[in-house]
Amino acid sequence: MKKLMLVVLVLAVVAGSGTFAAPKTVGFSLWTMEYTFFQAIEKGVRDACKDLGYKYIMIDQNQKADKMVNDINSLVGQKVDGLVITPVDPGAIGPAVTKARAAKIPVVCADIGKSGPVNALLISNNYKGGQMAMDFIDKTLKAKGSTSKMVGVGTVQPQWTYARGRGDGFIAEAKKLGYTVASELIVQDATAQGGYDTMQQMLSAVPDLAAVFVCSGREAVGAANAIKAAGKDIVVVGYNGDPEEIQAMRDGIMAADIAQQPYNIGYAAVQLLKKIWAGEKYEDAVVPVDVALLTPDTIDKFQADYEAKMKK
Repeated sequence: MKKLMLVVLVLAVVAGSGTFAAPKTVGFSLWTMEYTFFQAIEKGVRDACKDLGYKYIMIDQNQKADKMVNDINSLVGQKVDGLVITPVDPGAIGPAVTKARAAKIPVVCADIGKSGPVNALLISNNYKGGQMAMDFIDKTLKAKGSTSKMVGVGTVQPQWTYARGRGDGFIAEAKKLGYTVASELIVQDATAQGGYDTMQQMLSAVPDLAAVFVCSGREAVGAANAIKAAGKDIVVVGYNGDPEEIQAMRDGIMAADIAQQPYNIGYAAVQLLKKIWAGEKYEDAVVPVDVALLTPDTIDKFQADYEAKMKK
């Protein structure tokens, strides 16, 4: 009888200590599952939840800002313990984020941008990526014996505040290395066709262009195809590391690509929530995530690593 009472007492103490507390729930509002980049972010978030023992709820925004806001409010209503958001429109999330924080739910944005009282934004080191693109172009042109100092850049749309750092880093490094940024155009249509059309404008304005950096993946592939169609020998560097860009490098129409690490962004977002739950203070922080230079010589290993993560 005494042994039985002792077991009951121990169980009561363990239960009271919180050992059997319900696992945390992470809610994720995702831009879209249509593109591989966001698929990789989602996989990173999902794997981190699995590895850390958290429950996971994902809602696809379907690239609609109003749905995004409604979805975030829905997750708050479901009383998730933490939120990860990849916002299709960063400027629209402020009121929903305020509502989440009022409910003591920490909020981490994984890529794109932020507004409202977000704890932190994890985003690729875009400025550094732009510098890396120009450094690669400089070395490549010197190796080719090119004498032209004319380069161009196709930048992202203005509302993508943090992604604009790609073009800023490129332009700063180009000037530092003695190049002339002869054409700087915003790719208004964020598609391969948009990149194609923008590149045609550049070719008309600057016939002796030596190299171009296009700050997003599909657009860079479109630009490379425009150069190919024009029969020009111009060094093209893109930005993202998506399969389309890798194939363009294999086909020999793109020289290099600055690859983001979307899986790592998603995984790290959940790890950061864990730190916040443990008492670490994050308020309006911007946490940079490394990018990588991809060339035809390095894409096989990079792709193998990526596929291993996606199949995990």
